Amino acid sequence: MSEERLQILKMLEKGTIDAKEANELLGTLEKRDTVFKKPETSNKKPKFIKILVEENGQEKVNISIPMLLAKTALKIMPKKAKEQMEEQNVNLDEILSAINDETTKGKIVDINDDGDHVSISLE
Repeated sequence: MSEERLQILKMLEKGTIDAKEANELLGTLEKRDTVFKKPETSNKKPKFIKILVEENGQEKVNISIPMLLAKTALKIMPKKAKEQMEEQNVNLDEILSAINDETTKGKIVDINDDGDHVSISLE
């Protein structure tokens, strides 16, 4: 059990939060855990960041971007775009960390929402 889950259960036990609040907090942790999958590690450095977006089961975006270009783009991304991503529970700091860790490979983001799907992976 993660430290965060244990802390929520302790707050429930002490009466700091009620069962409904505990359930919401646990749900948020669960959603976060499914959004940010632990990627694989490998000796080969990833060369591309692949972004796949599907709406209602139809592929809308499927691109592979060279890592150098992706790193540069993330550094110059407008503040408003970063804020909008964070509102959707996409933590850019975790994505940047995974990209900068040159031993990381595989999916770093996998979001499914009512038939819409976004996947970001390092290949």
